[in-house]
Amino acid sequence: MRNLYIAIFLLLIFTGTGLLAQKNTNSPYSRFGLGEMSRKGFEKSRAMGGIGLGMRDNDQINYLNPASYTELDTLSFMFNFGLSSSFTKYRTSIQNDQNFTINLDHLAIAFPVTKWWKTSFGVMPFSSVGYSVTETGYLENDVAVDYFYEGVGGINQLYLGSSFHLYEGLDIGFNAFYLFGSLDLSRTLQFPLNSEYSVSRLDQRTIVHDFTYQLGLQYSKTFAEDYTFTLGGVYHLKTNVSADNSSTSRNIFNGNAVNINDSTNLTPEFILEDLSDEGEIAFPSKYGVGFTFKYSDRFLVGFDYYSQDWSKSSFFNQEQPLTNSNSMHAGLEITPNPEAFRGFHKRIHYRLGGHYENSYLKLQGEQLQDYGIGFGVGLPFRNTKTSFNFAVDMGRRGTLNNNLIEENYTFFSFSVTLHDFWFLQRKFD
Repeated sequence: MRNLYIAIFLLLIFTGTGLLAQKNTNSPYSRFGLGEMSRKGFEKSRAMGGIGLGMRDNDQINYLNPASYTELDTLSFMFNFGLSSSFTKYRTSIQNDQNFTINLDHLAIAFPVTKWWKTSFGVMPFSSVGYSVTETGYLENDVAVDYFYEGVGGINQLYLGSSFHLYEGLDIGFNAFYLFGSLDLSRTLQFPLNSEYSVSRLDQRTIVHDFTYQLGLQYSKTFAEDYTFTLGGVYHLKTNVSADNSSTSRNIFNGNAVNINDSTNLTPEFILEDLSDEGEIAFPSKYGVGFTFKYSDRFLVGFDYYSQDWSKSSFFNQEQPLTNSNSMHAGLEITPNPEAFRGFHKRIHYRLGGHYENSYLKLQGEQLQDYGIGFGVGLPFRNTKTSFNFAVDMGRRGTLNNNLIEENYTFFSFSVTLHDFWFLQRKFD
């Protein structure tokens, strides 16, 4: 029980101090929608292309399908802690840039309530915003105007889920996600010096605080003793997420030394609007289906498909360049001999996968694609289910067409999964 208290304490530290609310993106695409969506799943899933809907493990937490929790060991308490880093190169038709980040990634806990009821909870990023973009536009008479766009922040998610074993082969589950965080966006317009104003600035802050819900189902069939086929599906309910939105619009008079990066110099100013509003962000429903085929504990292969129509969403009744998103994920895992007494390499879990996604962003008539490969390993401890897991995800997002940006990324993640048989009671004669 002491381990549960420690885990809950760490979880409160994560959420209370905002340790996950770090700048973990520098993508100009995070300017739109809710920002750049964070990678889903933990290291095993990420190394296998992001699959998880048909995956059932007794030694790894798989929140992608809450029905999988029933497969967790009946006697053990499980704790998973992860870190991540990324290296991204940004390319346009005229220039290149790059960015490196390292962040706390997630914390998750799982344990049994009864033999047929298991539960899990944790915290992780949902999306992140981090960009600084400069554009040049033109007024009447071909007068050049500079636009400066900046954004920072992110949304985290705290989840609580349970699963229940109904009868042989059939399991159901649910996750409740509490979304919390803030997005701070600004747009600055630099006028020519001979105009009435030198700077016009709009600052906007959105605070998100509400629940979303997910249902999960899995059906497993074992045949020929060592072969198991599992079919899984999830459904995210359509939800209107509560959010607070505040904005301030300013015009700064001309004739002053203006430093665009130093707000203390933006005086004297005239505040046009200072508004605060409570509203909603409409999250569309999302569904996913997938399967895995497993031979003993030596081989597993799987495939997942997701679809979500973001064109039906709204942000305080404001239009966003969003569209229907869908993705495909495939992966496999090979373990030469999980019971090998000698030869550590035979007990290592070797993982490989890939993904292809039509993202929820559509800019300049181009729907952004994201595709890549993943690989990694799981390093087990002898005589225990504790393990280290490494994953690498390499891919490309975006395009150079229509003056857009191409991003080439390498995403690294590492986690440790600890097991403790805290429900085991020793008996002495």
